[in-house]
Amino acid sequence: MEIRNFCFTGNIQGKTKDLIVKAPVENGRVYTNKYCPQDLLTGGISFAEIVNGEVIGEFITDCQKQVIAMGAAGANETRLDTHIAGLMAVIMDHLARCRRLIFGDLLIYMDCFSLLLEADGLSDEEIREIYPRVTRTIVELYPNYIFNTADLSPFKGSHFDFVLFNVSHK
Repeated sequence: MEIRNFCFTGNIQGKTKDLIVKAPVENGRVYTNKYCPQDLLTGGISFAEIVNGEVIGEFITDCQKQVIAMGAAGANETRLDTHIAGLMAVIMDHLARCRRLIFGDLLIYMDCFSLLLEADGLSDEEIREIYPRVTRTIVELYPNYIFNTADLSPFKGSHFDFVLFNVSHK
């Protein structure tokens, strides 16, 4: 497995900025779950570490969409608010196109969001705290549109919803 640098350039807070995302790559896939709590991938019941990721082209597209959307945020927004604006634009676009968001896809968007936060200088501790809280907020904003990965059942009220609630309130 190699660590690869991905460079994204965007207009962030009114300035052109390069964000260098460093992520492990193996067999054409980018492992994105550096900040994702394991319980969100396993449902809190696995004894093995699970990884999350996507093919390189999709990873680049997902990150680039967030960076482009960040350019629409106001120059006076905080760095975090600018990144959240990019994430939310991508999620709203996904919902408009697909009429649903599978939890696994949400986690990929969150992974990209977190790696972009890291590239923009936020600390590991901040990102690990932000990740489950923002994920929970998105689930609360769109409860009728988020579905479980395995069987496409409603996410709200499911086992994984309970796990997310517990992880986000630590």
